[in-house]
Amino acid sequence: MAAYSVGIDVGGTFTDCFVTDGVHGWRGKAPTTPRAPLCGLLAALEDAAAAIGVPLARALGDAVHLGLGTTVVTNCLAELAGAPTGLLVTEGFGDLWPMARGHRLGVGGMSRPLPTLVPRRRIAEVRERVDREGAVLVPLDESGVVSALERLVGEDGVESLAICLLWSFRNPAHERRVAAIVRERYPELPVSCSADLVPVIREYERMTATVLSAYTTRSCAAFLDELEARLAAAGLRVPAAVMQSSGGTLSPAAARARPILLAQSGPVAGVAAAEALAAALGVSEVVTGDMGGTSFDVAVIHAGAAERRLRAEVASLATALSTVAVGSIGAGGGSVGWRDARGLLRVGPRSVGADPGPACYGRGGSEPALTDALVALGLIDPQNFLGGRMVLDGEGAVAAVARLGRAVGLEAAATARGMYRLALEEMRLAVHGLLVERGLDPRRFAFLCYGGCGPLFGAPLARALALGRVIVPALAAVFSAVGAATADVRREAACTVFRPLPADGAELAACFATLEAELGAALAAEGLAAERVSFSRQVDLRFRRQTWEVTVPFVDAGRLGDAFRARYAELYGTGALAAAAPIDLVNCRVIATARLPRPALAPAPLGPTDASPAQRGVRTVWLPGGEDGRPVALYDGERLAPGMAFTGPALVERRDTTILVLAGDGAHVDAWGSLVIEVSRG
Repeated sequence: MAAYSVGIDVGGTFTDCFVTDGVHGWRGKAPTTPRAPLCGLLAALEDAAAAIGVPLARALGDAVHLGLGTTVVTNCLAELAGAPTGLLVTEGFGDLWPMARGHRLGVGGMSRPLPTLVPRRRIAEVRERVDREGAVLVPLDESGVVSALERLVGEDGVESLAICLLWSFRNPAHERRVAAIVRERYPELPVSCSADLVPVIREYERMTATVLSAYTTRSCAAFLDELEARLAAAGLRVPAAVMQSSGGTLSPAAARARPILLAQSGPVAGVAAAEALAAALGVSEVVTGDMGGTSFDVAVIHAGAAERRLRAEVASLATALSTVAVGSIGAGGGSVGWRDARGLLRVGPRSVGADPGPACYGRGGSEPALTDALVALGLIDPQNFLGGRMVLDGEGAVAAVARLGRAVGLEAAATARGMYRLALEEMRLAVHGLLVERGLDPRRFAFLCYGGCGPLFGAPLARALALGRVIVPALAAVFSAVGAATADVRREAACTVFRPLPADGAELAACFATLEAELGAALAAEGLAAERVSFSRQVDLRFRRQTWEVTVPFVDAGRLGDAFRARYAELYGTGALAAAAPIDLVNCRVIATARLPRPALAPAPLGPTDASPAQRGVRTVWLPGGEDGRPVALYDGERLAPGMAFTGPALVERRDTTILVLAGDGAHVDAWGSLVIEVSRG
């Protein structure tokens, strides 16, 4: 009996599926169905099962793992479709949430209001007070809690509740008693407590994470309930796993309790796959770029590990969440070209999505999308989209681009070139910003690009950023699904200690032991054996009175100062070091990882370098940097075998993506099936 590992990524335009038995890999792809996402998900599974040559029930019945990257939480926040949410806070702090802190710059740098998920009338203050050491100054007024609940639920129609009391990370007793009262009186009302979700310092960021979690609870729970029911009915016998924003997977039960952890679920799955591939290739410095139909998501792998963010922004709001540092912009195959108020050509961030899709899909869409521009430029063959399974309307694409061109005073070809260049520049700025934010030199990095649309921009983007190498995985178009199929189980716990260095080693050891016991118990409750679980320890440090912390691995309490200064200098330069400044240890953090038994693909032996057997002709296309079309060699990506090599300009047409190799660049297929492009400096 085969043992399959299955990964699914629900994107904005397509839903991707990847299945492997450790020897072979099979892909599935279907249009995303936004109004009923599980229909597209099951269609992608059906497509993959057909590629294997077995019924879907057989493929799911033989699965030992099924991982999912989902946009359910992201979409809920983007569409402001969450449950009516109430917020309970300490007396005197009812205006903290409306003040808001986050990213207020919108399209074109114009200021925009932050989302109002909880209006002031749904915020209630309760009388209680705990000090910074956790001592109770004012006992909890339980009758006041009851009155607040009666108003919020009975009068304001609250359907989900967030609780965030002052200093609750030091002493959670009041928060947990409030939650107990809620469950006694309103057992069906979902409750999110900040002390359980993110028990770390900073009131506003803790509050934001808790509110976002409460706001998305209903949507997430409904999706996961239906997911488990539909997959079980289709034949799945193992629990599903869901990708989380900090990396690794969660069980559906854990995701229901903390739905905000699923923000950026899909993009993080791709980064997890990129980490694994980079390790296999022996490449430790990598920029990842995932360009699908809706967005371009970029991350950095430094010293072999994905860079992370403390206090990550979610829905433009500052939170206390620790996540993989993924930057996203609205630049994908579905991004709409449009004329702004100044009469200038723009691209994105709005997308045509899966329905109706770009004009070339022939589903009633008339707005010109980036995919239409790629068809008009000859970079995508309308007859060979998705390996010929979906024929595009080339004339419709050109007509849509031409209509936009008339509005901005350009010919159709010039408009298509402009759309490509604008999207490329937006991506360049996103990658450059993420590298500069961390003080990293782009020249040290390779660019690992994936997604259905990404490989058409990979080489030009690398050249613009002085990145020396581009790696396009064999499974580029379903790479996030690969990550979902192969990611480890991951849990994270943190607590604020706030001590000056040098720290008491015994106190830190006790703190870490408590966190490890908490995580171990949670994983054991999900049936994971202790011998499969490993723990890693981290600390967040800062120079006294600074605002931001720097995370370093914990090895020895006596060497924390040296480790912090080394990491600080790496991020900000040695000139930024304050040699005599005292250092504060803010948080201790433990990460638990459990490796599940699942099949994994292996590299193939390298063959001859001659790529001529895979060449299938020439096509005239536009290339970045030029104005007119030129003949370009075409290669069948499905026939390019490990070891084959060629030079650009060329287009490599795989079943579900097209790769652009520029003139002067060399390309070869490595043992993992990736197309590696050595970017010239010309």
